[in-house]
Amino acid sequence: MAFILLVWTSQARTEGFPVKSLPSVGNSLSDFIPSGWIVGDQASGDLNGDGIPDIAAILVQGGPDFDLNKADDEPQRALIVLMGKDKEKFTLAGINDKLLQCKGCGGIKESIGISIKKGVIIVSQMSGSREFAIETWRFRYDPPAQRFVTIGRDLETGDGMRGTGKIESFNYLTGQKMTENYRYDKSGEHKIATSTKKEAGPRETSFIEDVKPSY
Repeated sequence: MAFILLVWTSQARTEGFPVKSLPSVGNSLSDFIPSGWIVGDQASGDLNGDGIPDIAAILVQGGPDFDLNKADDEPQRALIVLMGKDKEKFTLAGINDKLLQCKGCGGIKESIGISIKKGVIIVSQMSGSREFAIETWRFRYDPPAQRFVTIGRDLETGDGMRGTGKIESFNYLTGQKMTENYRYDKSGEHKIATSTKKEAGPRETSFIEDVKPSY
């Protein structure tokens, strides 16, 4: 899908996320937002089982310090994870400034979201128009490493005009890969599997900081 590759050009990352300027400890999410960046989406939940809410957020370039009128400015996105501590403190637990596409670079169907379910961070982004791709990552806290590891990834590619597509799901904990081809029913609302295949897949222990999109 060449159309997807076009959104990942070097021009899309002209300035870079100021990783080194972020504090290690803060009182709220706002303390971890660099100048010229705003919150695009966020989720709250207990990520390490200590009963204290944690935060996962998608930051995007914006605000008074970012000039949207400049031709070279394509607002970038970054993912950060904050662990809640006693006395309403937060510590910086994870950063990834390579995973998410820049704002406006994903085509007509561009969308990005983040959620926390059962202690797992779920990040999903969609790109394309008639042909599209949706990639979803799942991250879980690893107590021995005290870092977040990738436990799963789904990649869905499809053709909206033909109503067909494929979903590849990777479970990095079990080392299993499942591939499903599908088509939509006549209403265009429900997917019907046309073939399903299970096979051995990779077992990966990549940390959240090292994950990149696969398309």
